[in-house]
Amino acid sequence: MTKKKKNQLWAHWGLFVFIVAIAGWLTSDIGPAGIAALSGLSFLWFLFQAPVPCGALNRGDVEQCRNNGRGVLRGCRIKQHQWQKLKAIVIRRRWRQISAELFPNATTSLASVGAVIALVSSLIGIVKTFIG
Repeated sequence: MTKKKKNQLWAHWGLFVFIVAIAGWLTSDIGPAGIAALSGLSFLWFLFQAPVPCGALNRGDVEQCRNNGRGVLRGCRIKQHQWQKLKAIVIRRRWRQISAELFPNATTSLASVGAVIALVSSLIGIVKTFIG
């Protein structure tokens, strides 16, 4: 396997962890603590490392940046774009703007939905671990 292919596979490690966590729910082989840990890791991957378009607003707030970004909450290589989405979610509290930033296209929408599923899976795993 070439180094380029290994890097491409490594860029999607969180997706593989997410699939293992979902398979853990279906087979009950991992246990709730393991599922919670795997879901938490995949949740962080979706938020901060998943390969998605940047989507940050360019100057004039007219169009969105189309550079490759990392994660639903992070931007691209441009310094002003790097944390623009996270700042917008924390500072602005308008649900319409938040949903427009988290679901602007199919790729980012899938990453956002994956993050929500991973968060719910992690929370359920934590509750099942402590309750029994």
